[in-house]
Amino acid sequence: MKFTGKTAIITGAANGIGKATALRLANEGANVALVDIDQVKVEQVAGTIRAAGGTALAFAVDITKNNDVKAVAAKVLATFGQIDILVNNAGAGWQKQIPFKDTPDGSWEWIIDLNIKGTLYFTHAVLEHMVERKYGKIINISSIAASVGIPNLAVYSASKGALVSFTKALAMELGPAQINVNCVSPALVARETEPLEPCSGTFLGRKGHPDEFANIIAFLASDEASFITGADYLVDGGRTLGPRGV
Repeated sequence: MKFTGKTAIITGAANGIGKATALRLANEGANVALVDIDQVKVEQVAGTIRAAGGTALAFAVDITKNNDVKAVAAKVLATFGQIDILVNNAGAGWQKQIPFKDTPDGSWEWIIDLNIKGTLYFTHAVLEHMVERKYGKIINISSIAASVGIPNLAVYSASKGALVSFTKALAMELGPAQINVNCVSPALVARETEPLEPCSGTFLGRKGHPDEFANIIAFLASDEASFITGADYLVDGGRTLGPRGV
């Protein structure tokens, strides 16, 4: 129960990595505030946590709206008295790959808004409190696209690259306040109901289960990672190591 007495905010908590992280932190004692635009699903996750004896708040919020983000942070602080952990997991990309030259003007703003602005808004909303307490764990969820790029997903790659740079810069700024800022960059995340069937895209030969990504997030959110900041963890089954099948 390493998170007993801690409060965590997790965005994009209705599915996938966000849901797995919320369940993991709650199972280890954290009070969790779940944020997602899907009201039905985020309430279901919160209900699962409460049914297991945990404490959870659910917020159906568009994280690209700064005033709504500030209201969530204020409500969490008023309810629990502190915010210890922020997991900026919410994000999106096009469902199909498309060359940048064929991308219609104005069609990429929602990716920039969600992947970058949403993270900036939530981080900014909790920072004054964390700095005052000289304690905080901020984990941003990027992608391997940030380090190697993905063809025909140029805007997505750019937005995820921005998160890695933001993580490093913020880690330097907040080090004196004893706030750890780190990044996790996944690849090939299986759906929670999807069997881990063979997949040639990684050296491990399969996709990663959401729980496997939640493991590294939980580590970075814990005091076991107190001397780690500004790092970007590639959690990709070796996908970025080099050619496969040679």
